[in-house]
Amino acid sequence: MTRGTREKHFMERYKLSIASAIVIVVGSCILIQIKASDTQKEYQTDYIETVKMQQSDPLGFVHTGDMTAFRTTAGAADILDADLLQAVQRATAGVANILDLELMVDEQITAMQNEVEEESEYANLAIAKVDNYVNVRSAPNTDSEVVGKMYDGSVAQILSVAGENGEWFQVVSGNVEGYIKAEYFIYGEDAVSAIDDYVTRYVVVQADRLNVRAEPDISSGRIGYIDNGERVKLIEWGDEWSKVDYAVEHTGYVASEYVTVAEEFIYAKSIEEEQAELAALQELQARTQASEEAAPERAVVTTPPPQTNFATVSELRGAIVNYAMQYLGNRYVHGGQSLASGTDCSGFTCYVYKEFGYSLSRTPQGQYTSAGRGIDMSEIEPGDVICYSSNGSTCTHVGLYIGNGQIIHAANSRKGVIISNYDYDGIILGVRSIVD
Repeated sequence: MTRGTREKHFMERYKLSIASAIVIVVGSCILIQIKASDTQKEYQTDYIETVKMQQSDPLGFVHTGDMTAFRTTAGAADILDADLLQAVQRATAGVANILDLELMVDEQITAMQNEVEEESEYANLAIAKVDNYVNVRSAPNTDSEVVGKMYDGSVAQILSVAGENGEWFQVVSGNVEGYIKAEYFIYGEDAVSAIDDYVTRYVVVQADRLNVRAEPDISSGRIGYIDNGERVKLIEWGDEWSKVDYAVEHTGYVASEYVTVAEEFIYAKSIEEEQAELAALQELQARTQASEEAAPERAVVTTPPPQTNFATVSELRGAIVNYAMQYLGNRYVHGGQSLASGTDCSGFTCYVYKEFGYSLSRTPQGQYTSAGRGIDMSEIEPGDVICYSSNGSTCTHVGLYIGNGQIIHAANSRKGVIISNYDYDGIILGVRSIVD
């Protein structure tokens, strides 16, 4: 059971107890009132009988004891009326106290809900830790249909816990939603501390066509090629040549000047997506058979250069903020790769800046250590990236400063992309200026 669920159940039981107490007190008041009414009726009957006796005995033969009993009874009625009044007052005060207590509890619930809402964006993040892959199933049992595969290092968002003993997670990863046994994941604080180890780096080709060579040398033979916009997994970056995972059992080298590096998380794959990926891999494999003469390299960069048509840096900063604001209200997706369909905090700043020709790390810690230059908080301007920490040492969240003491950021899976005060939560580790 999650922390939020436990708190919810506790508060529901607490409020139910309060409601029960109120019912008991009010019920007691009603019973006292009914009893008092019956007692008063008895006293009225006694009074009438006494009067009748006096009228029928003009010589005054009504016993003194009878009159004493009458006076005593009347006095008791007065005392009971006073006691009833005091009891009602005490009961009413008790109800008021309980209502005050309920109000106080409501305020505590609100405060706890706010605290939960500001929890780490990675609170329901899970990372697959398996030898190769684990099946994603349509129901929390091993007999249900396989709807996809989650490979080692894939990230997922935990939607709920299932199974008699909570041994299954219901997750969503990319376009795949289903159930996987919890034992195949790292999650919670372990996932937060390990997230930087599970980002995947790709090279994206900026030329019309780029040769992949067997060795990091222009004279080395070609083992294949990559067309504009296509990407392959990066093994090792170099200033001149970068090593890539080209095709099945093929590694090679590409000229670094014709590629950019993209950092992304990997998702689970549906059966259809895996088939499409296999077809693309087979296409790359087929290219290894093409001769260099039949498919020559066309190293002409066609991707437009970074935008530079701003008269001042201030205008550029304003354009970056205005662009980011278009995505206000969009959803949050762990490891997401699109501003439109959803991404996480570092993905948001990474992809916003990508539109302006800047390459930022895909993780919060990477942006804190390598994006732009570090500046003091007193120097902050719109467009700068504020780096936060939930543990005081590692950057676990980033937001884009928009001015007036506010940031826009992909907060978490409940809130999506929102605007917050710059000091809304956590520890500020530093500020990074990207554009100057």
